Amino acid sequence: MAKTKAKTKDEMNDSPAPPQPETTTDATARQGQLPLFYERPRPLHLTEHADLALKVPPSFAFAANTVAVPLVLGEFMAATKDYPIVFGPGDIPVPVAFLGLTKGDNLFVDANGQWLPGAYVPAYLRRYPFLLVDSPENNRRILFVDEASSNVTRGHGTALIADGKPTEAAQNALKLCEAYAYDQQMTREFCEKLVANDLLETRNITITLADGGKIVLQDMRAISPRKFEEMSDGEYLEWRKKKWLFPAYCHFQSALNWQRLAERAAARKAGA
Repeated sequence: MAKTKAKTKDEMNDSPAPPQPETTTDATARQGQLPLFYERPRPLHLTEHADLALKVPPSFAFAANTVAVPLVLGEFMAATKDYPIVFGPGDIPVPVAFLGLTKGDNLFVDANGQWLPGAYVPAYLRRYPFLLVDSPENNRRILFVDEASSNVTRGHGTALIADGKPTEAAQNALKLCEAYAYDQQMTREFCEKLVANDLLETRNITITLADGGKIVLQDMRAISPRKFEEMSDGEYLEWRKKKWLFPAYCHFQSALNWQRLAERAAARKAGA
């Protein structure tokens, strides 16, 4: 399934570390250089995937061992109530939500693969198993689906193709991926500005556990409150026009969630 200018008929230490930026094209998707979670993505095809379906309800077991996932600006407000937001490595850092404090322990996925009720589910996870992939040689974007996903079945669940056409479920997946891709571009512009203005700093974060022990998360990148406050009036006005001030404040506020993660970890341990 593809969103194109010219469509074809059939195509559719122990401390956790932030994920790397996502830079997927048709070529990289085919060659195995894939974003987090994706193993065997293929273009959604009206014939080859005629019996492809999604499990209902979906499981988040695929993310049970993942403690940091990318965020886009449009979801900062929703994510701030549950997760610390920091910035990943690389020349153009990616905002990430931390879901746990130790490798392999996502505190928001239960033993049945269900997300913690009431907690915000990041769009990166809701988008999976779909992926909108750039195909520069064809000047198009193609909707891929990860055939290896445990949420994808053959013949059982919510169909993606019916009567040779994309179903509402497939169309909704395309819309979500398109919205995510647009917000990714806006997020990249925001992060480029953070780098250009030298607003990021690297720090170690110490979290006190219920038993008095401590976890130190090293090399976390965050916006420097001091540098942010020292922005010139002109820069501040630019940020206001770009609607970047609110995401920055959400980022600052989200730091309170580090200790809340420790409380969640203690509650999970007590209930084990």
